[in-house]
Amino acid sequence: MAVEGRKSTRPEQGNKKSPGQKDPKKPATKTKSSLTNQDKTVMSTSVFIVCIFLMFWEGLKACQLPQDNCPPGATLTLASPGGGAVYSKCGDTINKSVAKETPQVKFQNVQPDSLYTLVMADPDAPFKDNPTQKYWLHWMVTNIKGSNLMDGNALGGDVVMAYIPPTPPKPEPGTTNPHRYMFYLLEQTDEPDTSLVNPEWRGKFRLDDFVINNGCQIVASFQYTTSF
Repeated sequence: MAVEGRKSTRPEQGNKKSPGQKDPKKPATKTKSSLTNQDKTVMSTSVFIVCIFLMFWEGLKACQLPQDNCPPGATLTLASPGGGAVYSKCGDTINKSVAKETPQVKFQNVQPDSLYTLVMADPDAPFKDNPTQKYWLHWMVTNIKGSNLMDGNALGGDVVMAYIPPTPPKPEPGTTNPHRYMFYLLEQTDEPDTSLVNPEWRGKFRLDDFVINNGCQIVASFQYTTSF
């Protein structure tokens, strides 16, 4: 009698798939994106915030007062009134008597039809080692025509704070008290904002904020030092 062969129940001898044959019982899996829509939104928002911060930071740096008040090609020329002698080189120490009268101010690298604001301030008032009145506002003129600056004669414009000469106080015995006097020329981009100027008191003038409020457009500067 013929005996039918038994099918092996051992798994290793079960139905074998040919190479490359797909298992019909297992559905094909779809490849998922590594980033969800929420992830992409978060990344886009983060990039936007970083860009805004960098723009703000660059603008803040641009609004800071220059560390070098005698930059090549952007230094004002100051002279005694009436075509007198030119002040010493930018950054030098002068006798305060030289600056007794309102100086003539000249600068060539301006637009003749543009308007400018000139500020003179003392960051060392009353004493350089304790400048509780920084910045002492010595002079401010707005709406100066560029053509007047190029000529270097009559400055014109609108006087916001009349000129007063350097007046550093007498130092304590055994000490010195040199004061720096800084000049900044700003190109006006709009009507000048002089709301920070206190006509009753020149001390504690917020020069940094004034520059920011007026467009941060410092185009030239000058500085000298003098003592009592």
